[in-house]
Amino acid sequence: MKLPIPQALEYGRRVLLAQGAPDDIARVVAEHLVESDRVGYTSHGLSILSSYRRTLQSGQVRADGRPERVNDRGAMLAYDGHMGLGQYVGKVVIEDAIARTREHGQCIVTLRNSHHLGRMGHYGELVAAQGLILLAFTNVTNRPPTVAPFGGARACLTTNPLCFAGPLPGGRPPFIVDMATSSIAVNKARVLAARNEPAPAGSLIDARGNPTTDPQALFTDPPGALLPFGGHKGYALGLVAELLAGVLSGGGTIQPEHPRSGVVTNNLFAIVLDPQVDFNADWRTHEVAAFVDYLQACPPQPGVDRVQYPGEYEARNRELNADALDFDAPIYEGMKRLAAELGVPDALP
Repeated sequence: MKLPIPQALEYGRRVLLAQGAPDDIARVVAEHLVESDRVGYTSHGLSILSSYRRTLQSGQVRADGRPERVNDRGAMLAYDGHMGLGQYVGKVVIEDAIARTREHGQCIVTLRNSHHLGRMGHYGELVAAQGLILLAFTNVTNRPPTVAPFGGARACLTTNPLCFAGPLPGGRPPFIVDMATSSIAVNKARVLAARNEPAPAGSLIDARGNPTTDPQALFTDPPGALLPFGGHKGYALGLVAELLAGVLSGGGTIQPEHPRSGVVTNNLFAIVLDPQVDFNADWRTHEVAAFVDYLQACPPQPGVDRVQYPGEYEARNRELNADALDFDAPIYEGMKRLAAELGVPDALP
């Protein structure tokens, strides 16, 4: 089903307004979700609003929640998200970090107690559009773990994403690395299950610890678990994200002394840098351009069109979906049901 971009934005806004979000928050969250769909990440797009409804109904997430700056040391900032909708909370925090980077050349920022921040690459794009670099680590608390440690037979961790982003010269799309430290994201498994498609080999174990490609294994009782990407290497990076985001923000880790009520809570540790704040900016620009040219000149393997860098996938999808989003029938019908249940049945055709 094709949905024009303006109509998709209005759908997201109205669904959130119907649940008590102020208009400015509803607009920012809708923009983030639509952009996630537009660049090819359905798992973090409008379809996620159904799960947000449950968390809002629980009272543990505030539709009107706004972040509070709780510590300010100039180039070091700390925020509490007060369980506001993460796409809004995250944008406010990252935009503040961008402003401080303009003053100081860099900014270290932490955030605790935010609801789901959404697609981390979205914040990377915000930073890169300002000519700056982002390095961000996120952990997930207040929900059952979903990722098994390397060699483990049950989940003890969560997906703990990493994001690195920066501008590229010559009009190229920005360099955007946005990845879970698990083999796939939980929402990706949910989308695969809804489509009755298999998960990649090596990405899941069932409740007994056996390898499986059935994404439904993650949602059984008892559940299976995602695996770290890259074996022990992805596992180690997941631990780095857990400790940096969970401990330095003050929001805590997934260890069992903390609540696991099922409501996603994100903590964040991020660094924003101005790459041209020091000397020899022309040399840096040339070196980055020459390096990307060198990569893209590599002959492709059989069956591959060309070598790409991270961020080109998103840019290509943004171009393909410039005017409208294309939803699979089950996802679109779920969105229609949500709108009807919230009293805005005319939000979708």
